[in-house]
Amino acid sequence: MIGERHELSQPLKIFGTLVKEVVQSNLCMFCGACIAACPVNVLFPTEDEKPTIKGICVLCQLCYYSCPRVELPRDGIETWMFKRARSKEETDLGIIRESHVARSKDEAVLKVAQNGGVVTSLLAHAIDTGLVDYAVGTTRTDEKPWRPVPIEMKRLEQLLAAAGTKCSASASLSKVKDAALGYPDSKLAFVGLPCQIQALRRVSTSTFGPRKLGEWVELAIGLFCNNSYHHNKLVIDYLKARKNIDLQATTKMSLQARDGRLRVYQGERVVLESPTKEIEPCLLEACSKCDDFTSELADISVGADGAPDGWCVVLVRTEKGERLVRSAVEKNIIEAKPIAGDGLSLVREISSRKKGREAKYISHSSVTVPD
Repeated sequence: MIGERHELSQPLKIFGTLVKEVVQSNLCMFCGACIAACPVNVLFPTEDEKPTIKGICVLCQLCYYSCPRVELPRDGIETWMFKRARSKEETDLGIIRESHVARSKDEAVLKVAQNGGVVTSLLAHAIDTGLVDYAVGTTRTDEKPWRPVPIEMKRLEQLLAAAGTKCSASASLSKVKDAALGYPDSKLAFVGLPCQIQALRRVSTSTFGPRKLGEWVELAIGLFCNNSYHHNKLVIDYLKARKNIDLQATTKMSLQARDGRLRVYQGERVVLESPTKEIEPCLLEACSKCDDFTSELADISVGADGAPDGWCVVLVRTEKGERLVRSAVEKNIIEAKPIAGDGLSLVREISSRKKGREAKYISHSSVTVPD
């Protein structure tokens, strides 16, 4: 496994340490790994996208050593996942077995889908075929429109309700723990942003962490992501207060890196189109320290950039991901075709730009990567 335990003579790395080194340094992506790791359930998410403690810390250090911003030994994780680290030619996109543009063949999915409905259809197919029993992702509620809420899903109607882009983080890895405890004999699928996929792999490989949580996840589907935004700043202050957007009537939001625009839809009508530069004050600060655009540590990565309207790019990274996609195509669940023109080049270009960001971690010399 990746990493090794610290000697007892060293200072304990407890939740307070995590707050000081990661949260207060604006490195926290609100992935939920620390919340999921806590064995006594005293860590909780807040509405300003931070973890907090409500109870007595037992000084176990699991939250600290589950955080992907403490340490993310990418080469070691890739060796654990793929039996090799990426080559120089794979720097921008990571390890890929197959690449396609694809869309769902299910009209019910396409009716609510953001860009082709591939994630929804793949999850439904994974559940139907027994690859997984439940899927963990994010949905929305009427009480707090457009604030993403982690959810465990089994039925198609739950998957349909969760479809579409959410512009904010949700501590969704915390729901993996809830699903694992609620259904201990089940296999899970997890859908998340690049930082959340990194958190999943960190939990799965950290010697001083709750690896069992990672073992429950049989399938990880990662989403393309250039930036994430504070919910209150973007949705409440900017969209509702400044732009007078009716959040209840809003049916879709689109954030695509290729044209740098935020689009808000009500039905098929675009009611707001703004350059993303205008919403930069709403950015989650930790995004400036993330260099992963395509969820490079997922089994399957999916995103709209590089695909025609109504389709999405699908990057298949692992053997299990390959089997699922091929099965879905063979059973007419999705349709897939080669990426045309400069589609993959565009994805690579956007990813390369994000690679220009200074990825930052609280690195410790006693956490090592095996040869």
